Amino acid sequence: MSGAQSNLSKTSNTRTTSDFSNIRLLNLSDVHKAAKTLLASFKTDALARLLVAHIETQAEKDRCETLLYEAYLRQHILKGLCFGINETDRGFETVAIWSTPTSVHDGLDSFGVLMESGYNKVWDSFGEIGREKVFYGMLPLLHDSCERILTNDSRFRNKGVWTLVYLGSTVEARGKGNVRKMFDYMYTKYIDASDNNIAYLESSSPSNIPIYERFGFRFYEDIVLGDSTSKDAIEGEDFAVMNVMIRGPKGRDWTKDKNVIAEKGKL
Repeated sequence: MSGAQSNLSKTSNTRTTSDFSNIRLLNLSDVHKAAKTLLASFKTDALARLLVAHIETQAEKDRCETLLYEAYLRQHILKGLCFGINETDRGFETVAIWSTPTSVHDGLDSFGVLMESGYNKVWDSFGEIGREKVFYGMLPLLHDSCERILTNDSRFRNKGVWTLVYLGSTVEARGKGNVRKMFDYMYTKYIDASDNNIAYLESSSPSNIPIYERFGFRFYEDIVLGDSTSKDAIEGEDFAVMNVMIRGPKGRDWTKDKNVIAEKGKL
């Protein structure tokens, strides 16, 4: 689940260590500041609005959203990777949350890690309707969709999967190339270190599809949280659409390859 809420500037494709000096690996003491960045980044995001649409006051919406971002951050600081770009007094210009190919095996979704991360506070604060959306809706949908795609498509089977959970930027980040820098950093330091790694994301903003395509991602399918079937359904209140995108090993365009599992199913 991710969305880059920033404009991209034209930056060099050259990847050097010095280019990454303003990127910092986050620790638990950074959680609150990083959550503020994500809250500001996703103010107009359809998925973010859907999850708190049932809450009456804006102050309470913000509080609950912040708790969710803080839980995601703690969880992935413990068992994944979180980064901030250009730290300020109020937060960071850009924050990224990643899970690694070993995150699940290392206990990312274990009860102990979830409790340490603060999902119990999310459960208590979101109310019955919110719990249904988050814990029985969004989280299972994202997990099951990812597992289905990676299991049933031969192009992604047995790959090391790096998942971009969140990528958010504030208004101050516009024109600075932070998003390009984040991807260049991850590809250089982590993802492209192996010929077997792919990158996976779900974007809840269709305007970000062409942005992610610049970094080697290709659209796979849409998944929908909530009910979009009613003619009166409103995105961000009744449902949210997430665009699944995948980057092949070292940026290879997987759309040119065949899913042999699907081909066998047609026989």
